[in-house]
Amino acid sequence: MGEFLIDLKVNKNYIWVYFIAFYTLWCIRELWLNLYLDSIDSVPGAVTSAIIKIIIWVIPVILLVIIMEKRNPFSYLGLLYNVKNGLKWIGWASLVLLFYSILNITLLKNSIDFQLELREWLNVVLLVGITEEIVFRGFLLRKLMDSFRFWIANAITALLFVSIHFPIWFYKGQFEFPYIFSSILTVFVLGIIFGFIYKKSKSLWSVIIIHSLYNLLVSLFY
Repeated sequence: MGEFLIDLKVNKNYIWVYFIAFYTLWCIRELWLNLYLDSIDSVPGAVTSAIIKIIIWVIPVILLVIIMEKRNPFSYLGLLYNVKNGLKWIGWASLVLLFYSILNITLLKNSIDFQLELREWLNVVLLVGITEEIVFRGFLLRKLMDSFRFWIANAITALLFVSIHFPIWFYKGQFEFPYIFSSILTVFVLGIIFGFIYKKSKSLWSVIIIHSLYNLLVSLFY
């Protein structure tokens, strides 16, 4: 009985060990980006940055699910099922994002710049949705829901989601008061929405694509 309780405690707490290690590596990566930002815009730099992100974000999650959960990682993370239901949520979200785009063009008079750099296409649009959603909604939210009710688990996950943006805002010079509060609130609300969609659709692909579409629009408007 004692061994069972120890195993249960370890199984519940290993995600925090993972997150601390992951967050440390993520901060190191962002520091590296800050020091070598000019080289990241080149093709080798953009590809190297993408590979490092996959190594830090995706591979550890897959290994943890296999070793600790003893499950198929693609099934556990929600990548294999409910594709049709996920497409329905993608459709609704696309309509909202279309309205957001029209609002930006007409009322806010923002311009669109389709000339994004390779680094932005690869690391901001294509990979962000996949890597961040695998970690936060597919893995962390999924694990936290084993110990907490959904909305508590979703709020914790959203706060952790906010925390990974701190080093990005810091090295980009965007960590300034009072503007940082609006950034924190925006990311937190997005985290809550992504978690809600993941729970309702039961498909990680829905939030992956919606997340990537949102990042694309943010990158296009200036």
